[in-house]
Amino acid sequence: MYNEEYKKSFLETLNLSDSSKKTYYSIFNRTESFERKHETDLYDMDNSMLDLLFRQAKRQTKRSAIIFINTIKNYITWAIDNGHSASPTHPIVDVINDEYVSTYVWNAGKHYYTREELLNKIELLDNNRDKAIVILLFEGIVGSSFSEIRNLRIDDITTKDDKYYLNVLSDEINLDSRQIEVSKELHDLLIKTYNTTEIKSPSGKMTRLVDGEYVFRKNRLGKDNDIRITASMISTIIMQRIKDTFEDSNVTATTIEISGMMYYANEWMNKKGERVFDLNIVEELVKKYNLSTIISNNKEYPQLQRIRETMDFDFMQDEYGHFEVKI
Repeated sequence: MYNEEYKKSFLETLNLSDSSKKTYYSIFNRTESFERKHETDLYDMDNSMLDLLFRQAKRQTKRSAIIFINTIKNYITWAIDNGHSASPTHPIVDVINDEYVSTYVWNAGKHYYTREELLNKIELLDNNRDKAIVILLFEGIVGSSFSEIRNLRIDDITTKDDKYYLNVLSDEINLDSRQIEVSKELHDLLIKTYNTTEIKSPSGKMTRLVDGEYVFRKNRLGKDNDIRITASMISTIIMQRIKDTFEDSNVTATTIEISGMMYYANEWMNKKGERVFDLNIVEELVKKYNLSTIISNNKEYPQLQRIRETMDFDFMQDEYGHFEVKI
């Protein structure tokens, strides 16, 4: 940290928990290169310099931008009150609200979503089908060439002891299948999707769907009389509707799936009461998201390097709070 002594003194006044303190430390560690480049502590930066810092920070959500800016604002206030700053005037506005931070949210770099954000976003979509596909991806129901989505039948949706399950076909060639627990929101969306008889096109035209046992059906039969939607329909037509509705050209089926992986990893860390991303979390991810593994000496192991490359730990820290990575 730049001027580490001052920043540690500031943090000591906050009576933070160890977890919160690590979050603050990570923010000051990220501002260090900017401070060293300009040879100026945060408390001596003017409005234009801080504006540049906030933009270069590229915070991906309003929440993380608010935390980042408020932390720096509070540190500057402390420095002014303790006579460290050359200027008695605070360079940051009094109220850090959504309107103020929206300037500093790096929309071009927006790749991931929290569950709450996605549940709000899908309400903008016209069709239950498209809403359900977003949450299916988020909860790890994909399969080879979207086989777990395309082959889902109404009878594959079950309920037991107030829990909701899907029986899905993961691979149409090897006929691999699995049962996976899903959320009530997804369960309800899938029932609505199956009971939907028409879908709305981007032009507003209503088109009748083919009847059948599958949840996701075409609006007309192909030459092979297959009523299931195709993988290309999901990856092109439906994903393009999602991009347009979300106003996010970066969103893909993969980024929605990774968003879910990060969300559930955080949920599992909270559940076990230990903020550590370890092999136990990896094993849960492998099971829920049907991630590929490697075989060595007749034993199956997760691909840890693949996990490290997939997870955006910076996003997770910004959105869900500090944790340790031990894989």
